[in-house]
Amino acid sequence: MSSAPNDIIATIRQTVIEHYKRDDSRPLLLSDLGTVLRKQNRWPIDGNDGKSLRQVIEGSGDQEILIVRDERSPAYIVVSTAAAKPQVEAAIMRRHQTTSEVPNLTALPRSVVLAFCQSTNDGGPVYLQAFPPYKYKTNIQTEKDSDQYLKIEEKYRRPMVIATVEELTAQDKLSLQSKIAAWSKDNGISIQRFYKDSGQHRLTALERLILAQPAGLAAKIMVPADIALILSKHE
Repeated sequence: MSSAPNDIIATIRQTVIEHYKRDDSRPLLLSDLGTVLRKQNRWPIDGNDGKSLRQVIEGSGDQEILIVRDERSPAYIVVSTAAAKPQVEAAIMRRHQTTSEVPNLTALPRSVVLAFCQSTNDGGPVYLQAFPPYKYKTNIQTEKDSDQYLKIEEKYRRPMVIATVEELTAQDKLSLQSKIAAWSKDNGISIQRFYKDSGQHRLTALERLILAQPAGLAAKIMVPADIALILSKHE
Protein backbone atom coordinates (compact mmCIF):
# COMPACT_ATOMS: atom_id res chain seq x y z
CA MET A 1 0.00 0.00 0.00
CA SER A 2 1.07 3.56 -0.66
CA SER A 3 1.21 5.91 2.34
CA ALA A 4 1.91 9.16 0.44
CA PRO A 5 -1.23 11.01 -0.77
CA ASN A 6 0.82 13.03 -3.29
CA ASP A 7 2.08 9.82 -4.82
CA ILE A 8 -1.41 8.36 -5.22
CA ILE A 9 -2.68 11.57 -6.83
CA ALA A 10 0.20 11.44 -9.31
CA THR A 11 -0.61 7.80 -10.06
CA ILE A 12 -4.31 8.59 -10.50
CA ARG A 13 -3.52 11.51 -12.80
CA GLN A 14 -1.24 9.39 -14.97
CA THR A 15 -3.73 6.50 -15.11
CA VAL A 16 -6.61 8.78 -16.12
CA ILE A 17 -4.55 10.61 -18.75
CA GLU A 18 -3.38 7.33 -20.29
CA HIS A 19 -6.96 6.00 -20.39
CA TYR A 20 -8.24 8.94 -22.42
CA LYS A 21 -5.21 8.86 -24.71
CA ARG A 22 -6.16 5.28 -25.58
CA ASP A 23 -9.90 5.89 -25.89
CA ASP A 24 -11.29 9.37 -25.31
CA SER A 25 -14.86 8.24 -26.08
CA ARG A 26 -15.16 5.71 -23.26
CA PRO A 27 -15.72 7.21 -19.80
CA LEU A 28 -13.48 5.88 -17.04
CA LEU A 29 -15.79 4.81 -14.24
CA LEU A 30 -14.63 5.51 -10.69
CA SER A 31 -15.11 1.83 -9.83
CA ASP A 32 -12.92 0.79 -12.78
CA LEU A 33 -10.20 3.22 -11.72
CA GLY A 34 -10.31 1.67 -8.25
CA THR A 35 -9.88 -1.79 -9.78
CA VAL A 36 -6.80 -0.64 -11.74
CA LEU A 37 -5.22 0.92 -8.65
CA ARG A 38 -5.88 -2.16 -6.52
CA LYS A 39 -4.21 -4.38 -9.11
CA GLN A 40 -1.20 -2.07 -8.90
CA ASN A 41 -1.31 -2.30 -5.08
CA ARG A 42 -1.73 1.48 -4.96
CA TRP A 43 -5.14 1.52 -3.30
CA PRO A 44 -6.28 1.73 -0.56
CA ILE A 45 -3.64 3.96 1.01
CA ASP A 46 -2.56 4.40 4.61
CA GLY A 47 -3.17 7.57 6.57
CA ASN A 48 -6.10 9.00 4.59
CA ASP A 49 -8.62 8.88 7.49
CA GLY A 50 -10.85 6.36 5.75
CA LYS A 51 -11.60 8.61 2.78
CA SER A 52 -13.01 7.03 -0.35
CA LEU A 53 -11.26 7.24 -3.70
CA ARG A 54 -13.78 9.86 -4.81
CA GLN A 55 -13.11 11.96 -1.71
CA VAL A 56 -9.35 11.74 -2.24
CA ILE A 57 -9.70 12.95 -5.84
CA GLU A 58 -12.14 15.74 -5.00
CA GLY A 59 -10.02 16.89 -2.07
CA SER A 60 -6.74 16.88 -3.96
CA GLY A 61 -7.27 20.25 -5.62
CA ASP A 62 -5.80 18.80 -8.83
CA GLN A 63 -7.38 20.74 -11.71
CA GLU A 64 -6.48 18.04 -14.23
CA ILE A 65 -8.59 15.29 -12.62
CA LEU A 66 -12.35 15.78 -12.44
CA ILE A 67 -15.28 13.83 -11.04
CA VAL A 68 -18.20 13.90 -13.51
CA ARG A 69 -21.63 12.63 -12.49
CA ASP A 70 -24.76 11.60 -14.31
CA GLU A 71 -27.52 13.61 -12.60
CA ARG A 72 -30.07 10.96 -13.55
CA SER A 73 -28.02 8.12 -12.06
CA PRO A 74 -26.09 9.16 -8.91
CA ALA A 75 -24.23 5.84 -8.87
CA TYR A 76 -22.72 6.54 -12.30
CA ILE A 77 -19.49 8.38 -11.42
CA VAL A 78 -16.78 9.05 -13.99
CA VAL A 79 -13.20 10.22 -13.54
CA SER A 80 -12.12 12.54 -16.35
CA THR A 81 -9.36 14.85 -17.41
CA ALA A 82 -10.27 18.47 -18.02
CA ALA A 83 -9.66 17.99 -21.74
CA ALA A 84 -11.86 14.89 -21.97
CA LYS A 85 -14.79 16.33 -20.00
CA PRO A 86 -16.82 17.39 -23.09
CA GLN A 87 -16.53 13.87 -24.55
CA VAL A 88 -17.49 12.34 -21.20
CA GLU A 89 -20.57 14.54 -20.91
CA ALA A 90 -21.55 13.66 -24.48
CA ALA A 91 -21.20 9.95 -23.67
CA ILE A 92 -23.45 10.39 -20.63
CA MET A 93 -26.09 12.05 -22.81
CA ARG A 94 -25.89 9.18 -25.33
CA ARG A 95 -26.38 6.56 -22.68
CA HIS A 96 -29.71 8.14 -21.72
CA GLN A 97 -30.92 7.17 -25.17
CA THR A 98 -29.68 3.58 -25.22
CA THR A 99 -31.94 0.56 -24.85
CA SER A 100 -31.66 -2.08 -22.16
CA GLU A 101 -29.14 -4.90 -22.49
CA VAL A 102 -30.79 -8.26 -21.89
CA PRO A 103 -28.59 -10.35 -19.57
CA ASN A 104 -27.61 -13.92 -20.36
CA LEU A 105 -28.15 -15.44 -16.93
CA THR A 106 -26.15 -18.60 -17.62
CA ALA A 107 -23.09 -16.54 -18.62
CA LEU A 108 -23.14 -14.52 -15.39
CA PRO A 109 -21.19 -15.67 -12.32
CA ARG A 110 -23.49 -17.30 -9.77
CA SER A 111 -22.69 -14.60 -7.19
CA VAL A 112 -23.91 -11.87 -9.56
CA VAL A 113 -27.21 -13.66 -10.18
CA LEU A 114 -27.66 -14.27 -6.45
CA ALA A 115 -27.08 -10.60 -5.67
CA PHE A 116 -30.22 -9.77 -7.64
CA CYS A 117 -32.21 -12.43 -5.76
CA GLN A 118 -31.54 -11.17 -2.21
CA SER A 119 -33.94 -9.52 0.20
CA THR A 120 -32.90 -7.27 3.10
CA ASN A 121 -34.63 -6.75 6.41
CA ASP A 122 -34.98 -3.00 5.97
CA GLY A 123 -35.51 -2.95 2.23
CA GLY A 124 -32.04 -1.47 1.81
CA PRO A 125 -29.66 -2.10 -1.09
CA VAL A 126 -27.46 -5.07 -1.82
CA TYR A 127 -23.83 -4.26 -2.63
CA LEU A 128 -22.13 -6.15 -5.48
CA GLN A 129 -18.33 -6.12 -5.64
CA ALA A 130 -17.21 -4.11 -8.68
CA PHE A 131 -14.40 -6.53 -9.58
CA PRO A 132 -13.90 -10.33 -9.58
CA PRO A 133 -14.86 -12.51 -7.78
CA TYR A 134 -18.01 -10.29 -7.57
CA LYS A 135 -19.03 -11.08 -4.01
CA TYR A 136 -22.07 -9.33 -2.58
CA LYS A 137 -23.00 -7.88 0.81
CA THR A 138 -26.19 -6.57 2.39
CA ASN A 139 -24.31 -3.75 4.10
CA ILE A 140 -20.97 -1.94 3.91
CA GLN A 141 -19.11 -0.47 6.83
CA THR A 142 -17.49 2.74 5.58
CA GLU A 143 -17.64 5.33 2.82
CA LYS A 144 -14.29 4.02 1.59
CA ASP A 145 -15.89 0.62 0.94
CA SER A 146 -18.51 2.18 -1.34
CA ASP A 147 -15.94 2.64 -4.11
CA GLN A 148 -15.50 -1.12 -4.25
CA TYR A 149 -19.18 -2.03 -4.61
CA LEU A 150 -22.09 -1.39 -6.97
CA LYS A 151 -25.40 -0.64 -5.30
CA ILE A 152 -28.47 -2.73 -6.22
CA GLU A 153 -31.61 -1.09 -4.87
CA GLU A 154 -34.70 -3.09 -3.90
CA LYS A 155 -36.62 -2.18 -7.08
CA TYR A 156 -34.00 -3.97 -9.17
CA ARG A 157 -34.11 -7.25 -7.25
CA ARG A 158 -36.31 -10.34 -7.51
CA PRO A 159 -36.08 -11.99 -4.07
CA MET A 160 -36.20 -15.78 -4.35
CA VAL A 161 -34.28 -18.92 -3.50
CA ILE A 162 -32.32 -20.15 -6.51
CA ALA A 163 -30.26 -23.31 -6.92
CA THR A 164 -29.34 -23.03 -10.59
CA VAL A 165 -30.43 -20.74 -13.41
CA GLU A 166 -31.57 -23.77 -15.38
CA GLU A 167 -34.15 -24.61 -12.70
CA LEU A 168 -35.85 -21.21 -12.90
CA THR A 169 -39.32 -21.11 -14.38
CA ALA A 170 -39.65 -19.16 -17.61
CA GLN A 171 -41.60 -16.45 -15.77
CA ASP A 172 -38.99 -16.13 -12.99
CA LYS A 173 -36.22 -15.94 -15.60
CA LEU A 174 -38.09 -13.22 -17.49
CA SER A 175 -38.65 -11.22 -14.30
CA LEU A 176 -35.02 -11.53 -13.17
CA GLN A 177 -33.68 -10.59 -16.61
CA SER A 178 -35.94 -7.54 -16.67
CA LYS A 179 -34.74 -6.40 -13.23
CA ILE A 180 -31.06 -6.79 -14.14
CA ALA A 181 -31.57 -5.09 -17.51
CA ALA A 182 -33.25 -2.10 -15.84
CA TRP A 183 -30.42 -1.83 -13.29
CA SER A 184 -27.83 -2.01 -16.08
CA LYS A 185 -29.51 0.72 -18.12
CA ASP A 186 -30.33 3.08 -15.23
CA ASN A 187 -26.80 2.92 -13.84
CA GLY A 188 -24.90 2.82 -17.13
CA ILE A 189 -23.20 -0.45 -16.21
CA SER A 190 -22.76 -2.96 -19.03
CA ILE A 191 -23.69 -6.53 -18.17
CA GLN A 192 -20.85 -7.66 -20.45
CA ARG A 193 -18.30 -6.74 -17.78
CA PHE A 194 -19.52 -9.60 -15.55
CA TYR A 195 -19.70 -12.39 -18.13
CA LYS A 196 -17.58 -15.47 -17.56
CA ASP A 197 -17.42 -15.94 -21.33
CA SER A 198 -17.12 -12.73 -23.30
CA GLY A 199 -18.51 -14.34 -26.48
CA GLN A 200 -21.52 -12.56 -27.94
CA HIS A 201 -24.87 -13.82 -26.71
CA ARG A 202 -27.60 -14.41 -29.33
CA LEU A 203 -30.97 -13.16 -28.17
CA THR A 204 -33.88 -15.54 -27.79
CA ALA A 205 -37.40 -14.60 -28.83
CA LEU A 206 -38.24 -14.09 -25.15
CA GLU A 207 -35.34 -11.68 -24.70
CA ARG A 208 -36.31 -9.75 -27.81
CA LEU A 209 -39.79 -9.44 -26.32
CA ILE A 210 -38.29 -7.74 -23.27
CA LEU A 211 -36.35 -5.29 -25.40
CA ALA A 212 -39.45 -4.38 -27.38
CA GLN A 213 -41.30 -3.12 -24.30
CA PRO A 214 -41.50 0.59 -23.37
CA ALA A 215 -39.26 1.76 -20.52
CA GLY A 216 -40.55 0.59 -17.15
CA LEU A 217 -42.99 -1.95 -18.58
CA ALA A 218 -40.74 -4.96 -19.13
CA ALA A 219 -40.52 -5.81 -15.43
CA LYS A 220 -44.32 -5.70 -15.08
CA ILE A 221 -45.49 -7.83 -17.99
CA MET A 222 -46.78 -11.34 -17.32
CA VAL A 223 -46.18 -13.99 -19.95
CA PRO A 224 -47.97 -17.36 -19.58
CA ALA A 225 -45.43 -19.99 -18.55
CA ASP A 226 -46.00 -22.20 -21.59
CA ILE A 227 -45.60 -19.27 -24.00
CA ALA A 228 -42.51 -17.98 -22.17
CA LEU A 229 -40.94 -21.44 -22.33
CA ILE A 230 -41.47 -21.66 -26.08
CA LEU A 231 -40.09 -18.16 -26.65
CA SER A 232 -37.00 -18.87 -24.52
CA LYS A 233 -36.06 -21.81 -26.78
CA HIS A 234 -36.23 -19.94 -30.06
CA GLU A 235 -34.11 -17.18 -31.54
